[in-house]
Amino acid sequence: MDDQNPLEQELFASDAVRRLQALQRLIEAERPQDAPRRQYGVNLHCHTIYSYNGYGHSPASLAWLAHREGWYALGTVDFDVLDAVDETLSACQIASLRGCAGLETRAFYHKGADIEFNSPGEPGVIYYVGVGFTSSQPPEAARATLEEMRRRAAERNRDMVERINGYLDPVIIDYARDVLPLTPSGNATERHILIAYDIAARRLFPERRDLVSFWAKKLEMPHEAVEQFLGDAPFPHDAIRSRLMKRGGVGYVQPGA
Repeated sequence: MDDQNPLEQELFASDAVRRLQALQRLIEAERPQDAPRRQYGVNLHCHTIYSYNGYGHSPASLAWLAHREGWYALGTVDFDVLDAVDETLSACQIASLRGCAGLETRAFYHKGADIEFNSPGEPGVIYYVGVGFTSSQPPEAARATLEEMRRRAAERNRDMVERINGYLDPVIIDYARDVLPLTPSGNATERHILIAYDIAARRLFPERRDLVSFWAKKLEMPHEAVEQFLGDAPFPHDAIRSRLMKRGGVGYVQPGA
């Protein structure tokens, strides 16, 4: 991000108003000869910082990316919340993109408990997407449902952290202190939890040799394999996620159990 101009950096600011203002100024400052030719690129399943985006993209920064790439349409879906809807629709309007926004969630279908749908290795689990929302503020009839979805997601995360803490001790984290500050609106995901554990492990084991040994022992992996995926900065490593949080891992609880 260091080689970006200041306005592009503002697309990653902590405040949505600042991000949208920066996007507006970028669009206005663009010379006609530099404007990308509109093509047929479409991505209607973009996650944002309101759940987790590996590149730190906000809806505004995604809209700028889509504009520069000549996309026709952009859609965002974040886990269990509608927090990104307002910013997404405003950003798409500013960037002259067709846009939509919504959410994604996990559901368990009891009548299909033995059927593998779209979550590999998790029979009965369905990733379900809803789009077409026009506001981040749900109507009264839907508010209780969305609040319950957010509550259940947080409860699942806290239970997972408690189980993983018991296994990774002495590397332990506090959900409120270490995980929630990594999110813009308190909607944490497994990847935020992974980053928090990575930070905690690096703090306890500042020497790389000791850090690698810790993860190799806990993940039951060769030191060489850990060396290969463990970078120099905290990251939500899939290797750690699959061993701790997915089916068979210490933090995993079978849905519907």
